Amino acid sequence: MKGVDVAVIGAGVVGASVAFHLAERGAKTLVLDRGGPAAGSTARSGALIRAHYPTALEADLAWESLTEYFEPWGERVGGGCGFTRTGFVHLVGEQNIDALRYNVALQRKVGVETELVGPDELCDIEPALCAKGVALAAYEPRGGYADPAATAVGFLRAAQALGGRFERRRVTALLARGERVRGVQTDEGLVEAGNVVLAAGAWSVPLAGSAGVRLPIRSARVRVALFERPYELPTHLALIDTTEGFYARPAAERATLFGSRDSLEWVDDPDAPTPEPDGAFTAEALRKLASAGRRGRPLPLGPLRDTGHDTRRPSYPRARRARGSPPGRGLERNRLQKGAGGRGRGGVLDLGWHPKATGAKKLRPRPLRGRNPHPGRPRVRPLRPSLGAYT
Repeated sequence: MKGVDVAVIGAGVVGASVAFHLAERGAKTLVLDRGGPAAGSTARSGALIRAHYPTALEADLAWESLTEYFEPWGERVGGGCGFTRTGFVHLVGEQNIDALRYNVALQRKVGVETELVGPDELCDIEPALCAKGVALAAYEPRGGYADPAATAVGFLRAAQALGGRFERRRVTALLARGERVRGVQTDEGLVEAGNVVLAAGAWSVPLAGSAGVRLPIRSARVRVALFERPYELPTHLALIDTTEGFYARPAAERATLFGSRDSLEWVDDPDAPTPEPDGAFTAEALRKLASAGRRGRPLPLGPLRDTGHDTRRPSYPRARRARGSPPGRGLERNRLQKGAGGRGRGGVLDLGWHPKATGAKKLRPRPLRGRNPHPGRPRVRPLRPSLGAYT
């Protein structure tokens, strides 16, 4: 086919954003992805929108992303990205107070709106939260979360409106001539390009290797879970709790997404099958969230839904781990296991991966009808996932 100025490999949020900004500058851009927009790590991202990072560069970029993209998304990019402002807190124990003070001072120097709050003030900001063991917190009132798939799709559609193109193809190799990459080989033939952007996440390693470049990246599997929230807790802050090693944010309607920062599992192949859900992980996730309740009381969350989340993050040894979490398979299993979960009788919903599905639509709790067998507890049906690809 006729060549392009830039070939972007990967239609996740990074590749789609690159394509959008190149198209804005008039570059003839082609995005290639084997599975479609947001088919890899992006759709499974925790998607916390915050500027709390340990370097000035990262904090500055994150703040610019919030204030110049996510907040004015409709005017800057067009469409919707699902950004929801909940506020964000980063929680630390006694041993990390000095580091937190340093980071907050650094972030404020680059313009980030953030402040230090103690445990009592934290409880005033978020009545549902009073984490045990928290000595200090950084609070960003403008933080929150977004829909990661909608963000990627929004960037890609905006790029297409500016003349960029997207094709669903598998890239098998980079084509190097001398010391430069001049195109890519796909399962449907050669694509010549003046420049190539490799934004394939965990799948970048073999592609870079085809051009003689060794990337110091390893793939890792990370697990997440979903909890139901009762009607008396309509939302809550997005947070990272370093004392217990997890992050959490609202998800869909009356659900809370929980991600463990301690469940990293290295994998050699990012396409390796997802293992069965681990009961120990679901129990530990429930314990950690319960410990974050106000003054020792459990957060009023309902039955646990283990997603069987098989995210694979590119990781850089001796450097800060790169964002993104490519999954193994699309949604494959839909099984409700009785007898496990949160308050009262709940269940664990295993959502594995299936190659044909690129995401899960919003999960909506549904009210029960008839007499409530447990007065004082919210009447909510188990979440019913609607499976299918984002478009």
